[in-house]
Amino acid sequence: MDFNIRPVSRSCFKSGRAFQPGETCWSVLLEQDGKLVRQDYSMEEWHGPPDGAIGHWQCMIPASAENHRLKLDPDSLFDYFVQLNDSPNVVQQQYRYVLSLLLLRKRRLILEEVVQTEDRPTMRLAGSGGEGPFDVPEEELSEDQIQRLQQQLFESGKSTAA
Repeated sequence: MDFNIRPVSRSCFKSGRAFQPGETCWSVLLEQDGKLVRQDYSMEEWHGPPDGAIGHWQCMIPASAENHRLKLDPDSLFDYFVQLNDSPNVVQQQYRYVLSLLLLRKRRLILEEVVQTEDRPTMRLAGSGGEGPFDVPEEELSEDQIQRLQQQLFESGKSTAA
């Protein structure tokens, strides 16, 4: 069974004080009027879960909620993806892989098939406007590498949006 729980609040449920990026808080899941409700508490206001809590956990306020609200233009991302097409640079190829996944999600790229190239699974992609095909080998990236590459993407998106 899937539950749709909203993300962490911007402020403490009890005091109303705004959370700061990187701050630790406590979250509680309650049932109210047949609906699941999340409440977030600052460390100062946390005195244990309230009666009737279904669950509780500790979490960290994201470093920047602004990054999550930033809208990246799929066509600009696609242009950058094409620019990286023939790059021999390993980091740029990893970046291209992450871009391809994002563009698949935004439906700017279409997965035609997965083929084997040099003993690696490779996505054969086409642009939604008929561009391509583009072969993008699967990259084995750690969560840290993915986070770093996504952060770079958001940083470059901010500078182009400004």
